Amino acid sequence: MKNLLYPTLFFLCFTSFAAAQIRYEITPNPASGSGTVDEPDVPVDAEIRNLTGDLLQLHWDRTVINLTPGCETAVCDAEVCASRATSSRNFKLQPNFIRPFIVHFYNNSAPCAGIIHVKVTNLNDPLDSVNVVFLFNQQTDVKDLPTANVVLYPNPVTDYFSLDNAEMVATIRMFSLDGREVARFEPNTSNLYSIQNQPVGNYVLALEDKNGHAFQALELKKL
Repeated sequence: MKNLLYPTLFFLCFTSFAAAQIRYEITPNPASGSGTVDEPDVPVDAEIRNLTGDLLQLHWDRTVINLTPGCETAVCDAEVCASRATSSRNFKLQPNFIRPFIVHFYNNSAPCAGIIHVKVTNLNDPLDSVNVVFLFNQQTDVKDLPTANVVLYPNPVTDYFSLDNAEMVATIRMFSLDGREVARFEPNTSNLYSIQNQPVGNYVLALEDKNGHAFQALELKKL
């Protein structure tokens, strides 16, 4: 019996390790940027890194969480810069490569601000995915925005979340990954915010200052 048990345990441990292997990463996450109103095209920069010696076949999907009228975006992956109308694309990431992964924000002669969510998925393993949030604000000078150092905890969360370093947060807006605003919170003395009524899944929290300008975006996972 013992002879059968040990190989079985080894196989289960190896399988769990393989399933949990991190093949690629995108940093920073969230990625944020700002620009002056006279800049028609501002990139918000991140990098995608292949952590393996294998060629990765990947796919990205762009979702607009929040975007000011007239503003447009486009995703640049490891191979090409897609058009503004392109919301998804397959691409390859060469072994051990680091490449830019960028979202461009186009203001079209009007101050632009928004939050874009991009999900990257391994085509050979649909469970191997990375969610990255891009935040941009051109509505106000960057020096007038609060520092983006708010910390969300716990995360993942089951019932309540809290925020640390949140003195400058005036409004918390919670979005589903299809861009719907599903909850809105005002700061309270308990620093506890209930999401008990929200379905299990991933969400984006947009933190706004007293002027209604988003200065930080955080991804939240509800268990």
